[in-house]
Amino acid sequence: FPALKEHVRANHRQGQFILSGSVRFTSRKAIRESLTGRISVVEILPFTCSEAEGKPLPSLLAKLTRVKKQRDLESVFQNTGPHSESTFKTLLVNGGLPGICFFRAPEVRADRWGTQLDTLLNRDLRLVHETTLPYQALRDLLEHLANRQGEPFELNEAVKATQISAITLKKILFAFEALFLIRRVRCAGDLKRDTFFLEDQGMASWIARRDLSTPADVTRGLYAHLRQELHYRPEWNGRISQFRTKHDVIVPLVFDAARAKVGIVSTLDSDLRPKTIATANAFLKKNPGFKCVIASATKEPVARSENLFVIPFTWLLRA
Repeated sequence: FPALKEHVRANHRQGQFILSGSVRFTSRKAIRESLTGRISVVEILPFTCSEAEGKPLPSLLAKLTRVKKQRDLESVFQNTGPHSESTFKTLLVNGGLPGICFFRAPEVRADRWGTQLDTLLNRDLRLVHETTLPYQALRDLLEHLANRQGEPFELNEAVKATQISAITLKKILFAFEALFLIRRVRCAGDLKRDTFFLEDQGMASWIARRDLSTPADVTRGLYAHLRQELHYRPEWNGRISQFRTKHDVIVPLVFDAARAKVGIVSTLDSDLRPKTIATANAFLKKNPGFKCVIASATKEPVARSENLFVIPFTWLLRA
C-alpha cells in the first residue's frame, strides 16, 4: 500500500488500479495506509433477480414515489415480465453470490456455502478480530441472526442462544459486518433497537433452513432485491431503515432518498387485515412525503389512496 500511495501521488490518472477483496478495507488491522483522497471504495452486493438476467438497475422506488393514481401505478408495471412466487423463492433459496447462485443443484450450492463459511469464520474473521471462539459458536450466532432478520436485535437473547459473552458478541458482530456477512439496519420511531440482515439471502436460507413461509421472508427478499436501487446511486444520499413505535406500528423496510421515499409492510395475506391498513396509515401520518406499499399476496396492484398502494410482493422483483 505505501507503494500504491506513492505511485498515485506521482501519477494523477484516475482508475489505475482495481483492488478486490472480501473484507471491508478500513477494518483490516494489517493495512496501515488509508489512501485518503486516492481511493474510492465500492461495496458490491449480491445479484438481484433483474441483475442476474442482465437487466439495468431498476428505479421502482423512485417510480412509486411519483405515483398518485391507479393508472400511474398500473403504468409502473405495464412493461414487466411474468411474476410468480417461484421467482421469489428462487431469490431466497439461490441467493445472489455470483460463484454460487447459478448452480442448479442444491447439493452443489450447499457444498459451496459450507466451504465459503468455513473460510470466512476460520480464517478471514481473524484478519479483523482475533478470537478463540470455535467455528460452531460463530456459526450458531450467524444462524441466530439469519432466523431473526428484520427483528429488533436483543443482545441478551443472542448471548443466551450462543453462550458468547456480551462484550465478545459485540466484537464478533463488527467482524461479521466487516466480512460482508451481515448488514445493520437502523430503526426509527419510538423503538431504537437496530436489526441485522444477512448480505446474501441464499446463505441465510441455507443456514436457517427456511425459504418462503412468513411475512419476514417476504421482507428479507424485498430487502435483498430493492436495496441496490439506493446502494448503487450514492448521489441520491439514500438510507434504509425500519419504523417501529411502542403502539406496535411496524414498517420493516423504509427507503429514504431524495428521489425515493417508500415504506414497505409485508404480508402473505390476500385479504388485507384492518391492522395492516392501520399500520400503513399510521406510518404515513408520522412520515409526510412518503408512500407506503403493502406487499401482499393479492393478484393486482391497487392504489387505495394517493400514498397507499397494495402490490403483489412478487411484482416488486420485476419493475
